[in-house]
Amino acid sequence: MTKTLFTLFAALCCTSLMAGDISEFQVITDIDYVGDGKTGHKLDVYFPKEDGKAKHPVIIHVYGSAWQMNNMKGTDAETVGVAALEAGYIFVTPNHRSANDALFPAQINDIKAVVRYLRGNADKYGIDTSFIAMSGFSSGGHLSVLMGVTRNVREHTVGSVTMDIEGSIGKYTNESSWIHAVCEWSAPIDEEDKNCGTSLLPDDVLDALVGCSKTNCPDKHVIYGAYTYLDASDAPMMLVYGKSDQVVPYCMGKKFYDNLRTIGIDAEMYSHDGVHEVAAEFTDEMITFFNRIKAANASSAIQTLNHQSPITNHKSIIDGHLYILRDGKTYTVQGQEIK
Repeated sequence: MTKTLFTLFAALCCTSLMAGDISEFQVITDIDYVGDGKTGHKLDVYFPKEDGKAKHPVIIHVYGSAWQMNNMKGTDAETVGVAALEAGYIFVTPNHRSANDALFPAQINDIKAVVRYLRGNADKYGIDTSFIAMSGFSSGGHLSVLMGVTRNVREHTVGSVTMDIEGSIGKYTNESSWIHAVCEWSAPIDEEDKNCGTSLLPDDVLDALVGCSKTNCPDKHVIYGAYTYLDASDAPMMLVYGKSDQVVPYCMGKKFYDNLRTIGIDAEMYSHDGVHEVAAEFTDEMITFFNRIKAANASSAIQTLNHQSPITNHKSIIDGHLYILRDGKTYTVQGQEIK
């Protein structure tokens, strides 16, 4: 690891404020969600305390490491995790391959495989697949946001480069990687924006993610960016940034929030006076946000698909899949009619 990367990792490490005791909750650790034995493909599943319900919604949280670490899955469990569990969510903390293990899009391929694995094992773990949400800090926030903006993307081409965003790893490739909402904490949304303060993320960190410099591989540096996929079908998002953050400037999040609102995405943004961290005081807002989106999905989806009268271009989400109703018929987003 270069000196620059070591300095950056030191800035990213140990940034969450303590909030609760994760040891109070039942957990299954080191589940191999791909089946290849790699450290970067292990996850932990924490369960809320007994409440009489057979199934629970899920919050998946991805750690921050400048995409440099493949074994930090317990990070932020005392903050995001405890808040999720106390609110009745299953809490999932996955590892993912680092940039040293494999180049992008391996990292987003891994997180999509996590969601497919959870859907494929919903009965085993008691998962309510009608609501699966993402949370992520820093580079993990970047991956969480990508999950929200690539819900309808399998592969993407920029210039001469085509990348498989969905990926095909794991045993559950027939399952959907669709997620319903995102809460990101200090995510580096647009590192190409040099007019938004001074970021601690240097060019060599981003070069390491895709395997070459922006000068030599400009198209690859576009494909990992969240703005590349931004459109009106993206997931609702909550953003939290510190106004004293010297790693990812506050204005980077504010610009992204403004863009989300402009294209009609349901978005909320919160700020604090702190630095680059998961600010525990906003985990209540995270739960309120997720609960609101979950309730909205539950109240509209089933009734819409059961509607028999002609409907023009009405969208619904059922079990993680987006459907379009047109003239009384139901279609997938690819235009295939559901008989």
